[in-house]
Amino acid sequence: MNMKQVVWGLLASLLCMPAMAVEPWVPTDAEFASLPPFCKVKMKSAQGSPDYTAWEQTLGKDFLHTHHYCAGINFINRSYRARSSQDKRFNLNSARGELQYMVTHADPGYSLMPDVHLNLGVVYSLSNQAAQAITHFNKAIELNPRQPRAYNALADYYAKTSQTTKALETVTEGLRHNPDTRSLQRRYMELGGKLPYPAPIEPPQQAASPQEAAPPAVPEAAPAPTVKAPEMRDTPVPAEAVPAPAIGSPTNPYCRFCPD
Repeated sequence: MNMKQVVWGLLASLLCMPAMAVEPWVPTDAEFASLPPFCKVKMKSAQGSPDYTAWEQTLGKDFLHTHHYCAGINFINRSYRARSSQDKRFNLNSARGELQYMVTHADPGYSLMPDVHLNLGVVYSLSNQAAQAITHFNKAIELNPRQPRAYNALADYYAKTSQTTKALETVTEGLRHNPDTRSLQRRYMELGGKLPYPAPIEPPQQAASPQEAAPPAVPEAAPAPTVKAPEMRDTPVPAEAVPAPAIGSPTNPYCRFCPD
């Protein structure tokens, strides 16, 4: 076999390989717009800068690891707009690795840990791994019972798998902890719940979650950072929405940061 035949053989092999869109690990500016405001600070600002220090003081010392959390969410977002099953699998595997890093390296009490488990549940749900999805959704609820997105995510998973009774039980418990959450009220009625809504549990005094908090003020030495928090909905769960199916479309109804 001469060199020309070898070259043509290699070209033919490359052309036959399935295409996979390999994107940069760091989110683009457009992708940052769909992530929490602290993600761009963590991934673009120098450690010790005023913006970095302000968010570190707000979220805790494990802000050091938070770029893995941000990357994990972004890989989930990319999986929604993947053009092939190979791209989707690559992005979900990448998301799982980034989020699992947070579980093994950040303190279990870190302020973002409920959302880490919520998004791991999303990854496993999209990967059709039921036991792991349910485990992480329940862990998110255990760590923060006042997180409506986790109840919605778990209820949707049960509804999708025709476990309507469990779905209603999940939403009912969610409403007891989050009585004024419109999305839970809507799901409760859709799943066959009856008025009045479940009696609320008196919630313990608890600070707002990092996603709900306003961007922190920067120390006096520098002007406060101007960051516009992305629009929030209930849950980042698959089955409903995050980047190319358009957010809010029937195939992608959830948004990581949308109002209840």
